[in-house]
Amino acid sequence: MNILRINLSTKKFEITPLSQDDILLGGRLLTSKILFEEVPPRCHPFDKTNKIVITAGALAGTGISSSGRLSIGGKSPLTGGIKESNAGGTAATAMAKQGIRAIILEEKAEDGCFILKIDDQMCEFIKADELKGLGNFETAARLFVAYGKDYSLITIGQGGEQKLYAAGISVTDLFGRPSRIAARGGLGAVMGGKGVKAILINKRGSALSSKSTNENFKEARKRFNDIVLNSERVPVLTKYGTASTIMAVQQLGALPTMNFKQGRFDKADAISGEAMYNIILERGGEGKNSEACMSACLIKCSNVYPDKEGKELCAPIEYESICLLGSNIGVGDLDAIGRLNYLCNDYGLDTIDIGGALGVMAEAGLVEFGDAEGFIKILKGIEEGKTEARLAGMGTSICGKVLGVERIPVVKDQCMSAYDPRGVKGTGLTYATTPMGADHTAGLTVFAQVNHHSKQGQAELSKNMQVGRAAYDALGLCAFLMGATGPHPQAVIDALNTFYDLELPPDYLQYLGKRLLKLELEYNKLAGLNAADQLPEFFLKEKLPPFDLTWDYSEEEIKSVLANIE
Repeated sequence: MNILRINLSTKKFEITPLSQDDILLGGRLLTSKILFEEVPPRCHPFDKTNKIVITAGALAGTGISSSGRLSIGGKSPLTGGIKESNAGGTAATAMAKQGIRAIILEEKAEDGCFILKIDDQMCEFIKADELKGLGNFETAARLFVAYGKDYSLITIGQGGEQKLYAAGISVTDLFGRPSRIAARGGLGAVMGGKGVKAILINKRGSALSSKSTNENFKEARKRFNDIVLNSERVPVLTKYGTASTIMAVQQLGALPTMNFKQGRFDKADAISGEAMYNIILERGGEGKNSEACMSACLIKCSNVYPDKEGKELCAPIEYESICLLGSNIGVGDLDAIGRLNYLCNDYGLDTIDIGGALGVMAEAGLVEFGDAEGFIKILKGIEEGKTEARLAGMGTSICGKVLGVERIPVVKDQCMSAYDPRGVKGTGLTYATTPMGADHTAGLTVFAQVNHHSKQGQAELSKNMQVGRAAYDALGLCAFLMGATGPHPQAVIDALNTFYDLELPPDYLQYLGKRLLKLELEYNKLAGLNAADQLPEFFLKEKLPPFDLTWDYSEEEIKSVLANIE
């Protein structure tokens, strides 16, 4: 496997092979390692010294279920620290088939907007000024017409071009939709600032052919995939998708509602996974309750939500988007949520930070909670660069500060995801301590069989989940595998050992996760960021109905969570 370095200033590229010692480097570990070694911690995120690092995991393209997550890293304009955001779709598998583990975008293109076309480890620079100002969907449609459908696309929409801090980077799925987004942290703005509109990666390649037919690996792959198929959690995800979590969090009293004022939403039933399942069945047409976003995925937790005429409205609608674009802003209509979600996908914006920004806009009186058309009108202003739309596009923290709002639900200036920390305390500790900012994907605890309202055991739970998630991110494995394969770490290790002819120890995943977290914590320290942050003051002062929950951790307790990662 190789690293492809692309200098956007000189329009030159070079291929560097991974050494045998580094053969497993990939995913979030490789993005963070390259950033740590090559990007000055104090640089401005839009400076030419920042880099975009795009990586596949060590098992991408091998047929291991859900092993094709794509990691994208850079110094974040939103948090000011190290950032990795990952997405499903086809790009990681395409990279693996091309024999590429990482693509590094260096410097800036000062002479226009470019497409990078990658075939057989060669990179072609193509002027793309005609694509400027287009959303992800129109961009993808034009690229497929011009270059055919043998390519996986990585693109930015208007959000990235306008260098909005809530802009992500989009990846095409199995059906050519550019709706799998590495959304968090504003990395789309960094890519836009470098003058890159799109990257095309040829999906046809033979770099993995011989190793994938190894008999020992085939047996290990079957054991791994059988564990996934026989998991209790997977059938629920397949049927209802990630929206299956809504009513469980509603019952916990931790569903973000009206800018995190309440823990239950009176219209939760109407936006639940069960409600979405029934609507999709009733409307038929192009709707699907289950769909894979990447090849070889056995979980198939994505969906296609149709409008009233049965035409595709949004694909997919996920739990986080339903909550932040729904309950958090008082919208209890899946059709309206789907429209908002589609706009975010097209513009290339993080639904979490946009939902948080719209929530503080409602708090400030610019729009009323529950006014779906008002929120849609604000967001549509992105196309014309209108001030209110750009304000929302800068994310929850900046939007709230500009509007003078006191209740801003962020850590490291990144919006919290769809678990109120007063009701899911372990995830609240993850928000406070992860190097990534308030990001549930760094260590979600809600599925653990504990009392989420109690402090007892939550610090250790958050730490363990952060280590486990970091290991899976480092390997490009979807986090939804953890419910199935998390209790069976040897299944992951066996897959790596047989594919790469290694003898990894039983505790390798623990080693991997801890190595990654230490690296990221050190980078943030050098960048001037805290290792841990207390949550915004209103979480400590305001009781969360209906259970009157508060955030009751001291700064010392928070700092202790990741203080001794050894």
